[in-house]
Amino acid sequence: MPDQQARYRAISEKLAALSAAELSQPWKIGFEYLPDAVLVGASRYPVLKMEWAQGTTLAAWLDVHHRDSRAVDRVAERFAELISDLAVYGIAHGDLQHGNLLVADDDTLRLLDYDGMFVPALAGLGGTERGHRNYQSPQRGDFDFDATLDRFSSWVIYLALKAVAIDPDLWERLHEPQGEYLLLREADFEDPSISQRFPALLSHSDGRIRRLAEEVRLLVGRPLMTLPALATAMAETPLPAPPDGGAGGNGLPRWMAGHVAPVALLPRIEVPAALDGKPGFSGRRTADVLVLLLLLLTLLIPVACLNFGAPVAIAAGPILAAALAMSAARRSRVELVALRHYVRDLEVHRRGIVDTADAAGAVQRDRALLDASEQQQLAHLNGLRDQLRRQYDKERAEIERHRVMASAGLDRRIDALGQALQDALAAALLEEQREFVQRELATFSLSGAAIAGIGRGIAAELAEHGIRTAADFTRIRLRHGVGGDTAVTTTFFLPNGRSVHIRGIGEATANALMEWRDRLAAMMRARCTIQSPALAPAITDRFAADRRQLEEQRRVIGSDARTRSENARQRLEISQRGLSEEAATAAAAVAKQRDELARRMAKIQNAPAELAAVDATMAAARRRRRALSSLHYVRFIVIGH
Repeated sequence: MPDQQARYRAISEKLAALSAAELSQPWKIGFEYLPDAVLVGASRYPVLKMEWAQGTTLAAWLDVHHRDSRAVDRVAERFAELISDLAVYGIAHGDLQHGNLLVADDDTLRLLDYDGMFVPALAGLGGTERGHRNYQSPQRGDFDFDATLDRFSSWVIYLALKAVAIDPDLWERLHEPQGEYLLLREADFEDPSISQRFPALLSHSDGRIRRLAEEVRLLVGRPLMTLPALATAMAETPLPAPPDGGAGGNGLPRWMAGHVAPVALLPRIEVPAALDGKPGFSGRRTADVLVLLLLLLTLLIPVACLNFGAPVAIAAGPILAAALAMSAARRSRVELVALRHYVRDLEVHRRGIVDTADAAGAVQRDRALLDASEQQQLAHLNGLRDQLRRQYDKERAEIERHRVMASAGLDRRIDALGQALQDALAAALLEEQREFVQRELATFSLSGAAIAGIGRGIAAELAEHGIRTAADFTRIRLRHGVGGDTAVTTTFFLPNGRSVHIRGIGEATANALMEWRDRLAAMMRARCTIQSPALAPAITDRFAADRRQLEEQRRVIGSDARTRSENARQRLEISQRGLSEEAATAAAAVAKQRDELARRMAKIQNAPAELAAVDATMAAARRRRRALSSLHYVRFIVIGH
């Protein structure tokens, strides 16, 4: 950059003026611009010397710490504070990305690479770079260079940090190992509707992630200067600290935090209406009264046997029958029937409570299989997407190669037209000048010229062969005879291309004649004032028409290349949209399976409480059953309560 030194000086002066005590953390790195530090051959080149900064790049740090939700959330807040510092002083970094953010041991940040930084003193200048493609808005252009330069990238990074803090699994689901991005990349910003990663954030079970992701999605199509500052996202409820042991407050494991709402105990067994009142029997029936009468009669039978001297054993049969009738009447009471069904339902319910340890292991295994399947599916879809992109790039490259080759041939022909035009104009000018000389030469007669060796006889003989003026011949050639023939044959070449042979003209005469013509021709050429051919407009128009025709061919080639490229892009988008729909369907299926796993785990976590509740209910049912014993029934049918 021609103004590089001035830019670095402005940046250095601005950062040097910032007091460390006024910053949220020691994020700025000292640097010095040395304009002539390196000598290569005879030229000197500049060097930017920066203070050493100890730390780990953000993506590498997340690889190690993404499961530590509290640490990730701290870094997210530190990042937001750094952005706030920059905004307060009207500074923009210009290339916020994982490689330019170092995380120190105390979770504070260090900011690297100040090449594209904006400070107020540089207002009005253009940007020197576009920033990392996986962190920048598609709307960013060369003229975007002011304090709003970091708005989009700061939202992208903050979303990634908060999302991973809330749901660490997102790092493994959306981030590829050694990937040059955090959770979202350039392809996701180009068209969020066909993104493979946005749906996982936009449909997340945690509302904070959904809100941040939706905000970033809406920022994609807006100019940088209209984007809100990151401060608008910092008022959200901070991430709650997980209790000791890695479980949430509802007893769920940490990996389910944010995925499922607290689940109540398993559906309870409703107490039958017949058991709503106080324990015991209520409301004597006709059958109860008949049982009472039967009992009274059986009591009279032994007394009658004693009075009449009959064996008392005779009363055993009626007493047994009365006892059976009383038992049947008691068992048919609605209170006992309801209680029996209630206890049976409780026993079935108790048997249905799963063994917690075994079931939890099964859920974890199912979850591991689901994670592996999801990763495999995501890798497969990413592979297909990359394959589509490679095919598209290859097709575009082939289209461009053909366009360049075809255009290069036309460009050479167009460039050649300029020289051809000059040659044609020069040839036309030369021809018109030649014609002028010929016209002038035609005014000089051989008979009137004083040429040595040319008498009337030779002049007459030349006239007989059509040579009367200086314009009637262009050159002369002498040919001597061979053998005994000593005559010389003189050949005159005529303007029309023919030639005539005349004998008897010697070499001296021929030379004198040629010198006479050449002297006159030189005089006429010197006298000629034609500087531009009369046919110049027609020649120029003809070449202009040829140029337009070639340029039209070049335009058609370019238009055809653009059409083919657009068709290729549309095919790519259709294929990508199909992959996105497939990814969305797969994501919905995975989400459904995750919800089912969450319900299973919730059931497992509530099993001990449910078991205790069922056991307590069964104990209460047994106590209630004692109030419905045979003795209580006899008392009930006798006194009515």
